[in-house]
Amino acid sequence: MKRNRKYWKTSAKASLRGNWIIAIAGMLAYMAVNFLGNVLSLELFPGNSMLEIAAGQIFVFVVSLIAMVFGTGYSYMMLNMSRGREFSLGNLLYMFHNQPDRVLIAAFVMALLNTVSQLPIYFAVYLTDPGSTIEAQMNWMQMIMGIMILSVVLNVLITVPLALSFYLLADNPEMGGVESLKQSMRLMKGHIWQYLMLQLSFAPLLIVSLLFMGIPLLWVLPYMEASETAFYRDILGEFDEPEKKEESFYKNTASDDYNAEA
Repeated sequence: MKRNRKYWKTSAKASLRGNWIIAIAGMLAYMAVNFLGNVLSLELFPGNSMLEIAAGQIFVFVVSLIAMVFGTGYSYMMLNMSRGREFSLGNLLYMFHNQPDRVLIAAFVMALLNTVSQLPIYFAVYLTDPGSTIEAQMNWMQMIMGIMILSVVLNVLITVPLALSFYLLADNPEMGGVESLKQSMRLMKGHIWQYLMLQLSFAPLLIVSLLFMGIPLLWVLPYMEASETAFYRDILGEFDEPEKKEESFYKNTASDDYNAEA
């Protein structure tokens, strides 16, 4: 990888030029699945009992896993768009026809890791006493804020190396869910800081979006996805070796392993 975030963003803008409508429509369709899951959860489990709350959370979790299959299809669509191939909203259903269990496995593992990173917050909120005095409560709030920051750092350290897993699954129909996590960690080695800087570079746009009731997110989120797609392609070496643009990382490594054995 020899490029930087300016190059990835420029590549993203180039791929989105003339394709904004379908990129936004795909993003909305993917997000709608999660939204409908939350709405249905409230309708199906309206009570406040522990059983209904737990059932509602489980329902939302299952829907979020299914949404990731759509999300991986969206990554597949953005890859096609970035590579100049044919693409359509039908790409959102691509993974449903290509062993969706692979996505479910990877998404489930990542969800577990996210939960682990948040455990310190749960313990601090539910198992510590905020106290009865203002001074004690202020100290408790400071402790909670500190633990939240630590949890965010822990979440980044755990999940960022796995950020390319769903691109790999979209790119390699025969790759398993666990294998995609391993390959993502291999690809991200030495590039985590670049990935974080790419994500942080969108902070000003995200802040502006909040000031305008989130409406600009319709453009910002596809822009972020397209930039991350360019980052992924750069890691694969597609920008360095144009003649190999059609080859995936998985195929390359499989070929290397075969040659080594020979």
